[in-house]
Amino acid sequence: MLLLTSRVTSGTEAMPDNNEEILKSLEDVLDRRAPIDGLGALTSAISHKASLDKALKTTAIGLDANVFLRLAKHSRIEDIVDYLNATHAAPLIMPGQAIQEFWNNQLSAVDTVSASLKKKFEALKAETAKIDENFVEFSDRFEAVLTDFNSEYGYIYDESTVRFTLSLLNVLEKRAEVCYVPRLRFQAIAENRKLTKTPPGFKDDGHGDFYIWAEFIFGLLRAKKDGRTFDHAVLVTNDQKIDWSRGGVAHPILTAEVMRATGASFEVWSLERLWKAINA
Repeated sequence: MLLLTSRVTSGTEAMPDNNEEILKSLEDVLDRRAPIDGLGALTSAISHKASLDKALKTTAIGLDANVFLRLAKHSRIEDIVDYLNATHAAPLIMPGQAIQEFWNNQLSAVDTVSASLKKKFEALKAETAKIDENFVEFSDRFEAVLTDFNSEYGYIYDESTVRFTLSLLNVLEKRAEVCYVPRLRFQAIAENRKLTKTPPGFKDDGHGDFYIWAEFIFGLLRAKKDGRTFDHAVLVTNDQKIDWSRGGVAHPILTAEVMRATGASFEVWSLERLWKAINA
């Protein structure tokens, strides 16, 4: 079974090679042919021992699609990109599924919605300012909601977003391991995991999150095989649903799967958590 995986250097992708041993290990973990320590991971998660003070230099980093544009809007985008480009020595993993989801769900908003949404947002904000003083409480609430929306999603109508996103993508082309797993080979596992509400992705339609997860673990396994050093792994995502994490603590099943596959501890990080680790 051939699997296309590339570490992009100078714009050149590596040729396909044989990863059957890694694929088999991945299948064993994801399909429970290899047992995981779910109980131990659950105990650690509930006792908040999952918050591990690990050195970033030995932490493998994976990126979900939904952090790309938010990263481009981060106030310290240059520092984050510089760190990933020049300092981070542990694996930097880009699930192939995240690449297509970025194009499908994120970038299209910048190209097709931004101008219209910006105009409507500003018009609504102006109208709320005209509300009669008897309804000032509602005006304040409208303003608060609009401010929150602007903070969370303002990137989709900011003209600088694409430029900063491209700077990040250029770094990923040079430094990231881009990994894919065969879709048909893992389809039955994806369907069975959704039926049993196995994270991630049981809160969503389709199997996109499953393939992001499978390709992230594949990247970790591939890095181990190539002799890369790491003792901790994080997936940076803006997804806050409980099939990824709860209160900042990764779902214990995800933690147990990474530990079984690679021997490394695991956390789900927000973009802000990544910045704090870089800035520590």
